[in-house]
Amino acid sequence: MTLAIELRSSTSGALLAIALINLMTFTSNLGQGVQAFTQLEISLGAIARIRSFAATIAPEHQPNEVYAPGPTWPSQGTIKFSQLSAAYNNTTAPALSSIDLDILPGQKIGICGRTGSGKSTILATLLRLVEISSGTISIDGVDIATIPRSLLRSSFAAIPQESFILAGSVRINADPTNESTDDAITAALENVGLWDVISTRGGLDATLVDHPLSQGQQQLFGLARAMLRGARSKILILDEATSNVDRDTDKVMQRIIRQEFKEHTILTVAHRLETIMDSDRVLVLEKGQVLEFGSPEELLAKEGGAFREMYGK
Repeated sequence: MTLAIELRSSTSGALLAIALINLMTFTSNLGQGVQAFTQLEISLGAIARIRSFAATIAPEHQPNEVYAPGPTWPSQGTIKFSQLSAAYNNTTAPALSSIDLDILPGQKIGICGRTGSGKSTILATLLRLVEISSGTISIDGVDIATIPRSLLRSSFAAIPQESFILAGSVRINADPTNESTDDAITAALENVGLWDVISTRGGLDATLVDHPLSQGQQQLFGLARAMLRGARSKILILDEATSNVDRDTDKVMQRIIRQEFKEHTILTVAHRLETIMDSDRVLVLEKGQVLEFGSPEELLAKEGGAFREMYGK
């Protein structure tokens, strides 16, 4: 009798244990199923958005953009804006209106103005990120509207406000087009003062995402990347490149730019006006139009001038 009771108790305990295990397994499987279903919904949503984008957004490239000016273009860096007007879409007022500018090879042009004046837009138009409504932009005598946009953009060296970092090695980030030697990449990083830091993290094979740089170091890295690109281009574009760094890093970048790009045509959108005081010409924009264009000395001496007012003279 006692043995029977013990057997029944043991059997009940085993069944209870099995039931609990099954319940835990079911709960785990249910959680995994919910996660899988959630991921499926997210993936289907992403596919739907991609299909919608492909169906509703017109291709960027146009049929007339077929001219390839050659591997050495631009060899001089002459830029000419002729009655240029541009808008972000067909329904808005022009972002730029009737811009006429002649920029000579090797000139350093500082671009400034109030918020919304068109500073970044003029660079975006040069890169064909904003459509030209009328007029032309020519570089070394070639109308940029005839050049494939990918080819046009690859012909500039540029440092944006925030340098992008790819999910890859230092080598890939410094030279995404794989056109520079390891020695050239190392020399560029040494020039901007980053090689000592990067060499201790694994050198050119290190992954930048795993070893993130500070904000200032990222901009210095972007400068090194522009130096490698600048060896194959005569035009450097700076879009508030030092606005997010401290003044010491700003001074380092300005010194390197003056040394390494002294023969380049440079277009600089300024956040700090002191960074463009050594420019050959300063372009002051207001509401998409040229308000003033001249040397910093000329504009500072102009009574009631816009640049003089912005500089606080």
